[in-house]
Amino acid sequence: MATAEQRLAPYSRQTLYQLYGFDAIAAGTSSLMVSPFIAIVDRSIIENTNGKRTLSQGLRYGVMQVLTQPLRFFTSKQFGLVSGLYFSTYLTANVIDTTTEFRGIDPSRTSMLKFIATTAVNMSICIYKDRAFTRMFNTAAPRPLPLLSYLMFALRDSLTVAASFNAPVIIASYLQREHEVFKDKPDAALATAQIGCPAAVQFFSTPLHLLGLDAYNRPDATVAQRKLLIKQQYLKSAFARIGRIGPAFGFGGVGNTYVRSYRTMIMSS
Repeated sequence: MATAEQRLAPYSRQTLYQLYGFDAIAAGTSSLMVSPFIAIVDRSIIENTNGKRTLSQGLRYGVMQVLTQPLRFFTSKQFGLVSGLYFSTYLTANVIDTTTEFRGIDPSRTSMLKFIATTAVNMSICIYKDRAFTRMFNTAAPRPLPLLSYLMFALRDSLTVAASFNAPVIIASYLQREHEVFKDKPDAALATAQIGCPAAVQFFSTPLHLLGLDAYNRPDATVAQRKLLIKQQYLKSAFARIGRIGPAFGFGGVGNTYVRSYRTMIMSS
């Protein structure tokens, strides 16, 4: 006789494990798509904040390194940290989606679980990555990251994850409901939300990012000095982070969804 799980599950446990493998392929593909650009932008913002290079100089340096020294770049710690971060984040979200699908749980009931899990994975690895980047690309001798930097990076990442994995479904539903152009186009509504939400939240998270970096670069700076730096660096840093977050969770999210759409080949086999 069939077990309760076999009667309720939409596919077998063997298929579930195959889908987990497909989730890993989708996460890896998306990570490889977006990591080179993100690694370049992250380093450029850090070096711009500490005065090592201007933002434009840092971006040009990073692009030239990819073009003239690709092997060195793709085997560097800089690239490894970024690709590992986004692979782990996408894989966590994918596995949660697949598991809830297998268990027959309404995704709307697990949105908080998905947020907590992806935030925990993304935040822990991203803070480690930012700590390494801040020390690797600083002009001064490496020193411990202050508590304020950890707190700012944690708040920044919580906003980014919520805007990348939770908000798009809500916004896509709103677009379909309120805008005629998206009425019968759920995929277009979701793709628009997946690109727009992570980009829009950068206007709120960029000050947190700059404050976290400045707390490391200038531990003795006054509140007025920090406010001045954020004011001076805000717009260009915000647009640079929008440029990096677009690939990271926007186009990367669309690519991840696209690759996972081929899961039906496994489910129907």
